[in-house]
Amino acid sequence: MNMLARKLIAKDFFLYRWLIIGSTAAGLIGLLIAAEGKVRFNIGMLTWLTTIVAFGVVLVMLAIASERKERQLQFVLSLPLSHGDYIRIRVIGLLLCFIVPWAVLTVGAITLIAVMPNLPDGLLPYAVLMCGFFLANYSVVLSSALHTASEGIMTFVIIVTNMNITLFIFLVGGLPSLNDHLQGPVAVWNGTFWIVLGAEIATLLITLSLPYLFAARRRDFI
Repeated sequence: MNMLARKLIAKDFFLYRWLIIGSTAAGLIGLLIAAEGKVRFNIGMLTWLTTIVAFGVVLVMLAIASERKERQLQFVLSLPLSHGDYIRIRVIGLLLCFIVPWAVLTVGAITLIAVMPNLPDGLLPYAVLMCGFFLANYSVVLSSALHTASEGIMTFVIIVTNMNITLFIFLVGGLPSLNDHLQGPVAVWNGTFWIVLGAEIATLLITLSLPYLFAARRRDFI
């Protein structure tokens, strides 16, 4: 990766630094609330969940949709970059911007479950899968934004990915091989866990590869 690419990636961190810091702080506050008891646990975890999801959507819309609308992309493409370079910079930069708070909040949630005596360790596998789902879900939003300039399509994608969170909670959380161990005293890393995690990793790799195969070949970015 050349110096220009590194500077453009660093630009994303600089532009969205307060969004990254604010989202991380909000998620950590949610985890602190969750540590206060059973009722507050639900409120805190909802705050934590909402923060991660909302941060991903806002980050993509600010970085890509607003860039097109404000014609900033004309300046970027006037630099000595190919379309493929632009896509690579966008994918890496926005993925790293998301991973920073996501990683902090993932570690925070897992640590909370592991150290709090009132929370069963049986929740750990489900928490890991939930965090993996957030990352895969974000990759779908990011990939979609790089493929289309239509606000209508992006609105549809955001609605579908948000609905997928509810489906994940009820469908994956309801799988007997996972659900039966949620309240258990020890974490059970069974075959179902690894299948779901594998599906999340596959989704992440596929959606992050698609921009290189299709969006990078376009000539109508502006």
